[in-house]
Amino acid sequence: MKQADEGEPGLNADIVRRWETGDRKPDPRYKKHLVLIFGQPASELGLLSADELALCPAGLPAPATEVLMGEQLIDAVLKKVMLVLLGGNAEFSRPVFLKGLLGASLATLLSNGIAIPDSAEALVGSQQARLDPRSVDAFAAIAASHRDLYWTSAAVDLLPSVTAHARLGEGMIKATPDTDVPEARRLASAVVESALLASRLLFFDLAEGDAAGPFFQLAEDASKVSQDHALATAVLAHRAFVPGFAGQEQPAREYLTAAHAHARYGSGPLLRSWLHCVDAEVSARVGHSKLSLARIRSAEDALRTAGTDPAWLDFFDASRLDGFAGNALLLAGRNREAADRIQNALDNLAETATKQKAVLLFDLAAAHAPTDAEQAVAAVRQACDLIAQAPYSTALQRVPDVRAALSATPYVGELDERVRVLSGPVREA
Repeated sequence: MKQADEGEPGLNADIVRRWETGDRKPDPRYKKHLVLIFGQPASELGLLSADELALCPAGLPAPATEVLMGEQLIDAVLKKVMLVLLGGNAEFSRPVFLKGLLGASLATLLSNGIAIPDSAEALVGSQQARLDPRSVDAFAAIAASHRDLYWTSAAVDLLPSVTAHARLGEGMIKATPDTDVPEARRLASAVVESALLASRLLFFDLAEGDAAGPFFQLAEDASKVSQDHALATAVLAHRAFVPGFAGQEQPAREYLTAAHAHARYGSGPLLRSWLHCVDAEVSARVGHSKLSLARIRSAEDALRTAGTDPAWLDFFDASRLDGFAGNALLLAGRNREAADRIQNALDNLAETATKQKAVLLFDLAAAHAPTDAEQAVAAVRQACDLIAQAPYSTALQRVPDVRAALSATPYVGELDERVRVLSGPVREA
């Protein structure tokens, strides 16, 4: 814009983030420069509205980014939503849906044939000061449906609805004058779930760590309003993965220390065990293998403790503990023990846990590679087949270790070719 003598752009990282997440669209004065920067037409960059796209020449592909930004999703399902929810009152409902993001948050439910909650009409007025208990019921029910869909939906399909729902909840909290009441705390708990799911999709599924940051922060902020120690434990432990994966021990340790503090006040056996497993993985990644194995033993002990775990804790069980243990043993160089624990995890993993199965298969391949290359490559083939069906970036991050383990075998070329084919779709996501 400076080169075109248009003065200072007036942009900052927050504005661009809002473009990328779909909270707002670039003004016309920015659009023409974005087209020049990326060397692509506005339709490919998701810069055109549905009405503008309708005026494009026939055969022009609809941009995938438009779907991620939510507006086209709303246009696609709005009519059906109105018929189901509001009886077709278009003049009243369209501005509300566009403003409140409700249409986008419901889109995935509709596309998967999931019933809209009976009290969803209360969300139409959710930006008002008075918090209607029915709107909290509806918001929580939609968040729970998104949570269930995580195991069966592609991340790029689910992400727009989850991010829209998290932002809808954020707006509801901000519009509530008194957050120190039971209904506000219940709403905040559901917002934590939604924001944390958005963070998981972005960080673990799509490797978009920077984009996950604002949703991690929203989850942490909402957990303070919720006054729910179990949720705070989950959020802080998930946040520890980010610096932990990057080998940054100190910030990861700070998140884990805070998570352990919350866990003392509100957690069940599974949540306590999972927290020790997160601690074990972070410890292993920063080079503390003995500490990592000690945390695994603590995780095993925690499973035998008393307490009740929340319904949202659907990402951990005894089989996942075996998976964490296998990885810790693998990173400690104890391959035979690692293979046994990983195989046990695979034998007991839920059928819907396709993403985690791919991670485990890569770990199993790395464990077998030094002694049985054929068994290792068989695991690699299974893992790649799963990722082709359900892309998962965290699984692909295991590839360098597997490749190093197979480097002296004739199978390394096959691994490289399979990953080359897979990496394109995952990057595009």
